[in-house]
Amino acid sequence: MADQARKLNVSFSPAALEALGEIWEWNARHHGIEHADKYIAFLVAQANRLSTDYFLGRVVPVRPRLNYVIIRRTRRGHGHLAVYELIDDVIQVLHFYHTAQDWQARLMKEVR
Repeated sequence: MADQARKLNVSFSPAALEALGEIWEWNARHHGIEHADKYIAFLVAQANRLSTDYFLGRVVPVRPRLNYVIIRRTRRGHGHLAVYELIDDVIQVLHFYHTAQDWQARLMKEVR
């Protein structure tokens, strides 16, 4: 049997949970509650995939100990990034940023 990537636990920091709440509120105001619920479920499901796909992330240039993945529903258009750190056997999702944001500048201020 081929070797499989180990399965890690995924945890969401308070800042990541707060960002999800803000994303939900924006989507609820602009697209409705049902859309907001589905989009947050999509973001969380994609972030939880890091339990086995953590190695697919890219290194954050301004914080080399961190990685990120881009989460989009389609190949084109905007989406969100999940910034995470591998700590022992836990993927700690630190924050979510919109792809149109200057997320690296915000990350420099928010994550020390």
